[in-house]
Amino acid sequence: MLQKAVVSVLALGIALPIAIAAPKVFALLKQEHVDYILPPDPKQRLRETLSKMKKKGLIVFEEKNGKRYPRLTQKGEQHAARITLGTFSIPKPRRWDRRWRMVMFDIKEARKGDRARIRAILHKLGFLRIQDSVWIHPYDCEEFVALVKTEMKLGRDVLYVIADAIEYDRPYREHFGLPLSD
Repeated sequence: MLQKAVVSVLALGIALPIAIAAPKVFALLKQEHVDYILPPDPKQRLRETLSKMKKKGLIVFEEKNGKRYPRLTQKGEQHAARITLGTFSIPKPRRWDRRWRMVMFDIKEARKGDRARIRAILHKLGFLRIQDSVWIHPYDCEEFVALVKTEMKLGRDVLYVIADAIEYDRPYREHFGLPLSD
């Protein structure tokens, strides 16, 4: 969920602007190169996510110069505070959908600081490194990855892939405590 991604980005200290004003989060999603991650109409997905956040009481809309902008409510700020204390983790659903989420990156040497930062973020969130720049996780984290990419201005240097299978995945299933048989 996008609201969890927003809060998780705060927890990892990636996006100070997000802490300042929630509307900037949504502007980032629209302006960066996330067209290959989000569905064909990212505005529709954004509207759906905002609606869910409003129903949960995490945001309210305010009018400014004839436009509506989302703002965190007290409940939303409390949620963000819990995450900034380092208690965030990718939500574990009741049942694994048998899909692997992969994050792959090819970041130039000139941006090696960003490479180290993305590795630290992935490690902290529980991703497992299967090759130098290939990390996997069994649960949905698409929105979070999109926000990290946007905030760090990595664009197509980082790819998010959802895979139905990984060859010889038994050690990975064991690592994440997943069922070993299909």
